[in-house]
Amino acid sequence: MSAPNLGLATTPERMRATRIDRFGGPDVIEFDRQPVPRPGPAEALLQVAYCGICRHDLLTRQGAFPRSLLPVTLGHQISGRIVELGSTVTSFVVGDRVMTMPLVGCGSCASCDTENDAHCLTDNPKFLGEDYDGGYAEYVVVPERALVAVPADVPLATASILTCTFGTAYHAVVTRGELRPGELVVVTGASGGIGSHVVRLASALGATVVGVVSSAQNAEVALAAGASDVIVDPDRRFAEELRTRHGRRADLVCDVVGAPTLRESLRSVRTGGRVVVVGNVLGTEATIPPAYLILKEISLLGTKSCTRQEMLAVLELVRAGTISASDVDIHPFSEIPALHQQMEREGISGRAVVAIAGAELAGAGF
Repeated sequence: MSAPNLGLATTPERMRATRIDRFGGPDVIEFDRQPVPRPGPAEALLQVAYCGICRHDLLTRQGAFPRSLLPVTLGHQISGRIVELGSTVTSFVVGDRVMTMPLVGCGSCASCDTENDAHCLTDNPKFLGEDYDGGYAEYVVVPERALVAVPADVPLATASILTCTFGTAYHAVVTRGELRPGELVVVTGASGGIGSHVVRLASALGATVVGVVSSAQNAEVALAAGASDVIVDPDRRFAEELRTRHGRRADLVCDVVGAPTLRESLRSVRTGGRVVVVGNVLGTEATIPPAYLILKEISLLGTKSCTRQEMLAVLELVRAGTISASDVDIHPFSEIPALHQQMEREGISGRAVVAIAGAELAGAGF
């Protein structure tokens, strides 16, 4: 994918950016004018079109990851175009439409050789918007290995959120869960940002999906995402209801809630089935009976992020119309602190995205 040269002549010396220099509430996000960064040999400079706002951003801002670089610009769900390349970059050209992977490995270990940077063996993988400056800015420098080309018919606003939605779902459902068409799949937290995309993907790939939610209102969200059935169970005792309704236990359970539902997820899966733990919303520890794993030979699996090859597969599914992302709720750049505040207080339906140069790039054919 290529475009006319759009190099340094079109790149200003300074840019709008947000910065945090301490951990705290939304008020620590400050707007500033920063020098436009320049890429190193294996990096690219992007003009940011859109940047998604993720709950991980909130946790970083609050200090949940104290090793984070300070000061730092948040934001890891980035899409845009390349405006400058480092001297050793060979996979892209100036003008390419791209999106970012959130994790960047060392580039030399066995995991990185297979483009699975989340499993980097020689060092902790680095995180955009945490170890590197992120996309709450007009321009951002990104390592070449963290870039993924976006097909021309996939909107950049949609592309910006795909790693944390369908990328995570694909790795959990297809790679770790080894989903096969016709299987019965249970998804806990089926109305949430990740859970609803797990439902969308599993359903699109031919599974019968049963969502588990805590309220009737959330049930509507899970059904709209493609669930065949929804169990409303605020008490998290859904295993017997599943068996009553469907006459059997699940082949695969994707547990997006974690500790509060994990024991019941193990009760819900058939002998020889798989339970993939996708999230842990409370961050608490879970107690499970080893007998479940031994006597039923359950495979209990973890999952983390996705690989570049998985992301390319997701982009093709989106391009072909096999799956569709949830509604993207686009906001002005100036609303970033307010969006953090709203997400902390009451959540946001859909996926919140800030438009930084989105309209400008769309008008230029991007």
